[in-house]
Amino acid sequence: MFLADTHNFGQQVKRVQRGTDALPCFYYDKPRSVYWEWLFFGQTSPLKNIFEIKARDPYKALSHYLFNLDIEILGKWRGRSKEVVEWPGDVTNEHFYAFGVLIAYSYIFGIRDLHKQNLIKTESHFQVVDAEVVFTRLILPSETLLLPFKHIGYELAGIGVFANNKTAHTLEQKQEMVNGYLDLFSIVVGKKKEIDNVFENLDLKDHPVRVIVRNTSEYKSSLVNPPDNILDSEKIQLSRGDVPFYFKFVGSDNLYWLAGDVVESTCYPYLDFKKDIDRHAYFFRQGWCEAIVSEKMLATGYLYLNKLFEISTENKISIGRFSYFR
Repeated sequence: MFLADTHNFGQQVKRVQRGTDALPCFYYDKPRSVYWEWLFFGQTSPLKNIFEIKARDPYKALSHYLFNLDIEILGKWRGRSKEVVEWPGDVTNEHFYAFGVLIAYSYIFGIRDLHKQNLIKTESHFQVVDAEVVFTRLILPSETLLLPFKHIGYELAGIGVFANNKTAHTLEQKQEMVNGYLDLFSIVVGKKKEIDNVFENLDLKDHPVRVIVRNTSEYKSSLVNPPDNILDSEKIQLSRGDVPFYFKFVGSDNLYWLAGDVVESTCYPYLDFKKDIDRHAYFFRQGWCEAIVSEKMLATGYLYLNKLFEISTENKISIGRFSYFR
């Protein structure tokens, strides 16, 4: 069974059965790197131990809400992920708390494109099952697409897994999201050096990071009415039946696409794309967390959530050396 859009010469994610057990085990074969899913959400990720810390729930560490994917890295352009089976039960306050954890985590590590279709409901949280866009210098947590952003409305953003409008959430549920955000962020504040040491010991620059130049909906429209600023590389990929796929390597300014099966070709985008492209697959010599995680970032995300969900910020609270209002 093939799923999702076609990229890079008609390739698609394919659902396959492995083994002949009475209860079949399904995996998704992906014609792209799964390295970032392994690093940020995999069961064997070297980041997992850092988040083995309990917060409000005395029985569950924060890692429980993140590192659950069974990933096999099969090469630069191929990988496999075990299917996450959707839990049929009701959404609980814990799901909202875990969603807040995910907002902070994705905001900090610049993980984008986490729309509704990239999340699967489990018994305690919504699990990310696709992560291709990472290490983006984000300004607001909404840029992850877990929250509404520009033309991505509530019903399409990640938070659409709960409801199509924020008025459907209770005040308690909204506060649980904020609590999850604060707990995860406070962990990263205290573990910045440990996290950066993990990154330093990995070959991050060898793995392609996807860059979404335009949304898929724009490409579908361009088949009828091509925009004036369409790129030659977009025309070529569209002509072969693909949704254009672009990528960078961490720390490099070059934007690439596959002109052949394994032939990487440099793309030179128009200036109106360049500003956004430049902040993808970014990195810092002093370390990602050391450069990114700050009082300003914590407060920006916190105040954004409170404004979005219309939560009062009258009471002042502190985490570490950071003080802000709640």
